[in-house]
Amino acid sequence: MGFLTGKTAIITGAGYAVLADGRCGSIGYGIATAYAKEGANLVITGRNVAKLEKAELERLYGIRVLTVAADISAGADNEAIAKGVIDEAVREFGRIDVLINNAQASASGVKLEDHTTEQFNLAMYSGLYATFYYMK
Repeated sequence: MGFLTGKTAIITGAGYAVLADGRCGSIGYGIATAYAKEGANLVITGRNVAKLEKAELERLYGIRVLTVAADISAGADNEAIAKGVIDEAVREFGRIDVLINNAQASASGVKLEDHTTEQFNLAMYSGLYATFYYMK
């Protein structure tokens, strides 16, 4: 029994991803795995539902996992999206003990001078604004 048994953690950006060399390519999935090993029930979010479902943390660690599609981005009702995740978590588990604001999209490999406003907005909404709305 782990030290997080009975606790509930929300982890944003926790979808399963694999790098070309076979290593895990998702920090969020790594965090979710560590929490699962300690017995926490998880609410994992992300823009890609298939990556969330591929995580298989329930099967691997015997915990409960709620996957919720959540895309906080320009033009969306982001406060409502975050509130929806929180509401689903409380409905499913009755409580939230930990919030890990991990999600952050970016235009990787693009020099700042070459960033478009849309790429910058993606980073700001998925990181800064998402963190604000989840914490609120």
